[in-house]
Order: sequence, then C-alpha cells, then structure tokens
Amino acid sequence: MDSPSVVSLSGQLALRQQMEVVANNLANATSTGYRGDRTLFQSHVNRLAVPGREIAFVQDRATYIDTRQGEIGATGNPLDMAIDGEGFFAVERPGNAGRGYSRDGRFKMSAEGALVDSSGRAISGEGGARILLPERATSIEVRADGNVLATVEGRVEQVGRIGLFTAGDMRGVRKAGDGLMDIPANQLQPIDPTQPGTRTRLVQGALEASTIQPVQELANLTLVQRAYETMQRFIADDDQRMRRMIEMLGRPN
Repeated sequence: MDSPSVVSLSGQLALRQQMEVVANNLANATSTGYRGDRTLFQSHVNRLAVPGREIAFVQDRATYIDTRQGEIGATGNPLDMAIDGEGFFAVERPGNAGRGYSRDGRFKMSAEGALVDSSGRAISGEGGARILLPERATSIEVRADGNVLATVEGRVEQVGRIGLFTAGDMRGVRKAGDGLMDIPANQLQPIDPTQPGTRTRLVQGALEASTIQPVQELANLTLVQRAYETMQRFIADDDQRMRRMIEMLGRPN
C-alpha cells in the first residue's frame, strides 16, 4: 500500500469529486437563490516501519452547502420574493411526495389561483395551507413578515402568510435531485419574522442571486485540473519505474 501510484490515485479520486462539484457550481452561477457546494477532505497518514517515513492518503469526506447569502436585487415583479436572512420557502412536491425547501422566490399564480414556484409547485403558507390569490385582485402586497394582502374592489384583505423554515443544524440540509433541499424532520424549525431578535424578513419585488462567483470557480477548476494532471504524471512515472525494475530483474545474469 506504499506505492506512489496508490497514493496518487487516492488524490485523483478526491480531485475528481471536487472537479464535479466545481463544474456543478459553474452551471448554477445564474440560478436564483442557489448556494454553492463545497468539498471537505480528510488526510489519512500511515506511518511506515522505516523511522521518519509516512504515507498520506486523501479521502473526500463530504460535500456541504455554502450558507452565505447571495446578493438581493430588485426586479419590480410583485410576485418575486427574496429572503433576507436565514430560512427557506416550503414547496409542495407533486404526488404527495412531501415538502422540499428552496430560496428561489420566482413565484407566480397558477390557473387555480395558488401561489406556486417557477416549476408550478405550490408554496406552503403558515400551517401548511396553500396561499390562494383572488382572481379579481388589483394588487398584491407581501409584507416583511410574510403576510400576503390582496386588494379586491378597493378592499384590502389578508389571503395568507408565506411560511419560512430553517434547520436547527445546517449540516443536515441536503440537496435533492428536483432542485429543492431536504431538511430532516427532527431539524425542521419554523421562522416567525415578528418575533423579537429574528433577523429574517421577506423582500417583495426582488430575487436573491446565486452565491457563485464564476471567476473564482473557474480559477478553482484550473487549479484542480492541474493537480489532477500532476497526480497522473506521478502514476505514469511510477509505472515506468516498475517496468524498469521488472525488466532488470528478468534479465539473465
């Protein structure tokens, strides 16, 4: 297990995982409310019988979500929402598949009058109820605490309150394949922006940008590719060394 090829291969496997993460980040550099992924590596050091010698192996331990907030920019669309602070919108998955969570606030009104996300999935209001917007509403106001007010025939009425949730431990939040995030039930916590000390608020007519900086990610991708190529040269050199040893040992005296 002390072959340089084995050590280099462990590094290549970790770098390949990092390359996939960086590539996915770049693909979502313009995705609304997207938070980048980061990789966590761990070194394993095996001490050899020879004094002062050791071999270090690398293993990718986990991928975690960057919790920094993206920049909030105004759009002028009254159904666009951004979360200023921590928290997620709750989104109903189709087919009674439970709820997912997102910071993508590109909302619209469905044919049934429900507030839905850009994929047509219903947004959960406070208590899990859907938010239904009146068909004859002339204006929609969403306040910082999530309360949704509709003006109908000159009268203002409250039609619901957008639910906001967070995780007790953000390390338990995982990205799902449908563009949403999963929060373990035992970590799920509702957020009430009206409570003293709560720094979370909704911003109407605005969206949160992705946290990905393309220039930085491209630089990261270049560094990973160079490191991968270096490891490949180590493997090739070790392979040549082994071939020479076999040839020398196979020669008749």
